[in-house]
Amino acid sequence: MRKRLALLLFVLMLPLLSACETPPSATFPELTFRHKQPVRVAVGSIEVFNEFRIPFAAPNVEHKMPVAPGPAAERWGADVLQATGGTDKLVMVITDASVTETALKKKTGLTGAFTTDQTERYAARIAVRLEIRTPENKRRAVAEAFATRSATIAEDASLADRETLWYKLTEELMDDFDTAVRPQITAHLGEFLR
Repeated sequence: MRKRLALLLFVLMLPLLSACETPPSATFPELTFRHKQPVRVAVGSIEVFNEFRIPFAAPNVEHKMPVAPGPAAERWGADVLQATGGTDKLVMVITDASVTETALKKKTGLTGAFTTDQTERYAARIAVRLEIRTPENKRRAVAEAFATRSATIAEDASLADRETLWYKLTEELMDDFDTAVRPQITAHLGEFLR
């Protein structure tokens, strides 16, 4: 009798237990840069290094993002930079790919009860150094560029809303970076462009 009662309680509680599950996070398209104008460089090879190490602790949130700036910058290098041949090499070094979270002040009292506040600000930064190196690994030319972008999110945002904001933040940051790096490449690596 007790087994039947336990089974009956389990069956009755099953819908409530399944309602408590965390909803699946959103899925996002692959972030690529093949649609961008390629940068053709007279080098024999291109190497991409990500020197930025994710701290996996607050205030950083890169490890929670669907696409963090570091991997996005690596993908930019793979999609946009093209070697056209030569004895030198192009080395792309990602020096910063951080995203930090800052808590924002919420309204309190009666005003706060009827207001949906922006409760977190996410500040993203990408910084890259591009070096032309000889076969002996001596620098011949260097170009550097960075981009920053920030966004805020409302206190009632779901996990899917937050992940969507992070994805868009990375996408827009990389668009800003693409715009910032091209003049630097032309100015400092111009003799190697083809």
